[in-house]
Amino acid sequence: MNIITQDISFSSTLLTLTNQRVLVWKKHSALILSDLHLGKAAHFRKNGIALPMQVTLQDLQRLEQLIQHFHVEQVIIVGDLIHAGANTEVSLLQLLIAKFPLTKFVLIKGNHDRFTDEEWKKIGIHEIHQDWYLDNIYFIHHASSATDAYTISGHVHPGISVRMPTKRTVTFPCFVVSAQQLILPAFTTFAGFDTKSIPVEAVYYAFHEKDMFCIP
Repeated sequence: MNIITQDISFSSTLLTLTNQRVLVWKKHSALILSDLHLGKAAHFRKNGIALPMQVTLQDLQRLEQLIQHFHVEQVIIVGDLIHAGANTEVSLLQLLIAKFPLTKFVLIKGNHDRFTDEEWKKIGIHEIHQDWYLDNIYFIHHASSATDAYTISGHVHPGISVRMPTKRTVTFPCFVVSAQQLILPAFTTFAGFDTKSIPVEAVYYAFHEKDMFCIP
């Protein structure tokens, strides 16, 4: 796995963006991600659409490697951790969490996260919130209304379309950073891109496996 990083200042603190769809908050030894949508492929298979489980396995393997690489003490998931109900893919998450007994897993629930708090705790999630503050940064899955707080959210799976020298347009996943809002890319690679529901006055940190670049 090729990890490329980009440090930014947000809410007067240092955050590290990565091309592996997570950001790192070193002050709190935290790995932050959104929209893993675990079980989405299984949900499609249940409804008669044949999709391989390999995507889920790759997403979870990448998450495990990132926790190990950054040596974090907590993992903050900003919503849509699980796409649907319990299935074998959810069991794989439980096994992953069990590998890190000293790491705290925090979930800010998204619209797909429908388990009860007790069910989340059985999986290994230590804290469950609808929204949450850490220092002066407000975490919520979908920042649907204006707020004066510095906000980190997910939900929209942001992407940015770039016109290449060949005149072909390529869409990349990205972090969207405006004055008081930071929108995370979807952690899963099994997700489309929304290029319209994102702030116009923002900086886009787009990325792929071999590069990360800023589009002001």
